[in-house]
Amino acid sequence: MSFYLLVKDVLDESDFAKKEAKFDKLYNDFLEKKFEFEPNFTPKPLEVPSFAKICKILPAKDLPSYKGAQKEASFLHSIAHIEYSAIDIALDDCYRFVNLPFDYYKDWLEVAKDEIRHFKMILEELEKTGYKYGDFAVHDGLFFAMKKTQNSLVERMAVLHRYMEANGLDANFFMLNKIKNDKNKTNLTNLLNIILKEEISHVQKGDRWYKFACKAAKVDESLFLDIIIKHYPNFTSIKRELNVEARLEAGFSKDEIRNLQNIGK
Repeated sequence: MSFYLLVKDVLDESDFAKKEAKFDKLYNDFLEKKFEFEPNFTPKPLEVPSFAKICKILPAKDLPSYKGAQKEASFLHSIAHIEYSAIDIALDDCYRFVNLPFDYYKDWLEVAKDEIRHFKMILEELEKTGYKYGDFAVHDGLFFAMKKTQNSLVERMAVLHRYMEANGLDANFFMLNKIKNDKNKTNLTNLLNIILKEEISHVQKGDRWYKFACKAAKVDESLFLDIIIKHYPNFTSIKRELNVEARLEAGFSKDEIRNLQNIGK
């Protein structure tokens, strides 16, 4: 069986129940080493995200604002969308980059497994509000980042995992601080704490394979910020509050964190 083609089948599946079932079989077969890893496999370019069959896609600036119960539901929907997108990112990491160590594919399949569980947890909270995934419009910013980095393992690890996913460590931490005293959000607080802890390990994996890719491509690891600025020129004008403890645990150095903190000042 072709590992890459079976990963692509899971990646392209938009029906979540089928996607999860296909993934479970893929993951179990992978652990039992039932696959062939074709050395000359050529992945297809990214075209449309799997969630395009579920959600209406709008530019981020055009996403509508809501009030009352709809505001709460749309907030949960936005978190669910991030988790759904993260499933596909981890799967595409496996599909797109070939001839890598077994542990590389193991790491990103583990991440996909975590993201599936995170999506289900948030989806359960969303459905308590009477809405389901796909009831609100979404943006495709993460998918766009996948497309921009589809030809470089260095840039994929830098942009998607050491930049965007690490930004999630910051956002999650400050969101938790904002809602920690709201008794109506106890379930969400518990879920976000679980996600935050596990996302640290995901960024650790991104850090590991970023450094691996830099070494293989003879790229200096210190060019991380240059890679981010290449894709996101406005990055330098954004003020940021960092979850320093989580970033250190995930593999960032104190110097890197200091440089990030000074950007935008």
